[in-house]
Amino acid sequence: MIHDLYSSLTAREQRAVRWSAAATAAALWLSTAWADPWFLVTVPMIAGGFWVYHLKLRNREDEPEDDLDLL
Repeated sequence: MIHDLYSSLTAREQRAVRWSAAATAAALWLSTAWADPWFLVTVPMIAGGFWVYHLKLRNREDEPEDDLDLL
């Protein structure tokens, strides 16, 4: 249902929805960090860890596998 609604939007409306979601997430993160300062540090560290893991996983998939026929 949500996918159908999102896909029926124009490109400009989809971009507005994405930016609104990002702004809402940032506001929620900062308001939560206001109550607990450790949250301000841990969320970016966890996100950075997932990002590095994703990069390493993508790089590992790009490497060619050993061709056992040539051995």
